[in-house]
Amino acid sequence: MYHLPARAVTCALSIAGILGCASSGPGVPSPERTAALATFTGAWNLDEAATAQAAGLRGTGARDHIYQRASDIGMEMMREQGTGGDAVTGTPAGLRQTMLMLGITSEALTFSPGDESLTVAFDSQDPVDVPVEGDWVDAAAAQGPIEVRLIWRGNGFAIERRIPGGGTIRDAFSILESGHLLLTREIVWRRAQMVGRVVYSR
Repeated sequence: MYHLPARAVTCALSIAGILGCASSGPGVPSPERTAALATFTGAWNLDEAATAQAAGLRGTGARDHIYQRASDIGMEMMREQGTGGDAVTGTPAGLRQTMLMLGITSEALTFSPGDESLTVAFDSQDPVDVPVEGDWVDAAAAQGPIEVRLIWRGNGFAIERRIPGGGTIRDAFSILESGHLLLTREIVWRRAQMVGRVVYSR
């Protein structure tokens, strides 16, 4: 049976584990980071059973729990705006795009490390080249233009997608002892909120 190690979850969820490794040169990842990225290289496919266990799902599909949580967060933000709260700023279009992207669970992920960037492909969308040293770059998503960057978290990393006029979707990736890939999603809009966990296998 698949088990989710507690220390792996702790590593994936930590927001304070970003390492400041020394670079081998401008834009060039350190040997430690290059080795870390190598463990993620290749194609990963959604594992329904492992996701159900990691997320504690009961009668809910692996993709449905992310979609439902995104919908709940969207309604919460709309209520805050309607009551004059200042927890949410931005544009209506940015809010819609953020909530739409937040609820999508990719069935397939592909990571291809390069000399200065990591190429990431979500499903069949066009791959995105993300600098490994944390710079924001412009990118295109099916839902509209975004900015994207990579941040380091211990031996793992997170891909952040920032929506103009909206929020930031943070997908943290780590390798579990079982060899599975754990994705932990957060929405960052003035404050970070947990959305859910998804597990992939090769």
